[in-house]
Amino acid sequence: MKICYYLELESMLKVGGIGAAIDNQRKSMDLNNVPHTSNLKEDFDIIHINIIGLKSLYIAKKMKKLGKKVVLHAHVTADDFRDSYHFSNSIAPFLQRYLTYYYNQADLVLCPSEYTRRVLKGYGVNKEIRVISNGVDIEKFKSSEKKRKEFREEFSLEGMVPFSVGHLFIRKGIQSFINIAREIDNRFIWIGRRYRWLEDPRVKKLVNEAPKNVTFIDYIDDIVSAYSGCDIFFFPSHCENQGIVLLEASACEKPILVRDIPTYNGWLKDDYNCLKARDDEEFGIQLKRLIDDEWLRHRLARNAFKLSREHSLQKVGARLKAIYEYLLKK
Repeated sequence: MKICYYLELESMLKVGGIGAAIDNQRKSMDLNNVPHTSNLKEDFDIIHINIIGLKSLYIAKKMKKLGKKVVLHAHVTADDFRDSYHFSNSIAPFLQRYLTYYYNQADLVLCPSEYTRRVLKGYGVNKEIRVISNGVDIEKFKSSEKKRKEFREEFSLEGMVPFSVGHLFIRKGIQSFINIAREIDNRFIWIGRRYRWLEDPRVKKLVNEAPKNVTFIDYIDDIVSAYSGCDIFFFPSHCENQGIVLLEASACEKPILVRDIPTYNGWLKDDYNCLKARDDEEFGIQLKRLIDDEWLRHRLARNAFKLSREHSLQKVGARLKAIYEYLLKK
């Protein structure tokens, strides 16, 4: 059994969740002794496609004609596309119709959460859908005292620092992040790409009017240094298919504060491996609790760390390998 991993526009997508996901897929196969390639000209049994472009659609159809099994990975839905880029809300209804057609070209659809599976079913995707975590590289994502010291010195950080990692989208909860920063004097850090030529005008306004205690970092070579150097992972996103950064923060033993959304049901448990909030008022209360209570931070971080071990690439890869074997026997 040999797998071909295809990612259209891979060089442009290295930064972000989809780029991390395909890296994790490849590493997970290495850990489970499954040969793989990215070369469409090589011989392989299954093609696993991670993005929704027209070239990906063309390749999926072509590979089916050649007798290859086609796995389409649903990292994108119309729901999570909304409130991302300029005009994304206008495009989302058309995208939904395209995604329904696109995912129905698969022999098998993969998605990272039960929530996403339900969304796809609601769109009318009638192919078999399996849920599998994006996983986290627990060998890479380890908190480092050396990196912590260097990061804090570089950005002149003192005290307890809440932070978030993700593209600067309205959907990611940047409004809530800034609102809470206005209430609390601590430094706040947001690490994430800005696509200025596609940026929602609301994002530009929010960034320009953000209080002085908020620092936006467009890109950082070693994201582990940021996870090491900051203290509380504050992720107020309104919509996620999983949220791979949550697994990364968990692996780095950070206490987590998230919005209470359906995606997290069943695996992120309030007051056990995270704290949840429904609105900005609750975010403010919960974040102040985390800043003031060292034992609470320690308890949540310890349980989040345990969670990350269940999403290790070794374990996720074993599950993915079993899915591939099942598909070849169908």
